Amino acid sequence: MCFLFHINSTVTSRYATTVITSRVANRMDESKEIEFQVRIPKNAFISKFRMFMDGQVFDGVVKAKEEAQQQYTEAVSRGESAGLVRYFSVGRTLEEFKTSVAVAAHKKVTFELTYEELLKRTLGKYELQIYARPMQPVKDFKVCLSFWGLLRDY
Repeated sequence: MCFLFHINSTVTSRYATTVITSRVANRMDESKEIEFQVRIPKNAFISKFRMFMDGQVFDGVVKAKEEAQQQYTEAVSRGESAGLVRYFSVGRTLEEFKTSVAVAAHKKVTFELTYEELLKRTLGKYELQIYARPMQPVKDFKVCLSFWGLLRDY
């Protein structure tokens, strides 16, 4: 059950940093696979991905696909919490970040994804695209935007 989904985006001049936070609980008596899935603009890049489980912080690490799949499968078979990330294009303007995480029985996991982008000017205006799709009902849903500096060219 997802009970928190927050998006915080800060734009300084023409540069945007967006942090998506989602907190999910496994209320089952056994380990359960939970997906965290977000779409980001194609011109953005992911600068950080973290998971918080059992009082520990797990920073995302890039590994070969086969090695990552093997480590994930072994951890799941032991009933441990584990995550596997996939990243792929969706149409011409979006990319999708998706992770499958095995969450131990009666445990919670918090996902935190940070992406950054230089905003493009089109017809004299800058556009910040925020995609908010928690994929299930959420108790605490927030989108916060902060703007600093001028969004115009001199």
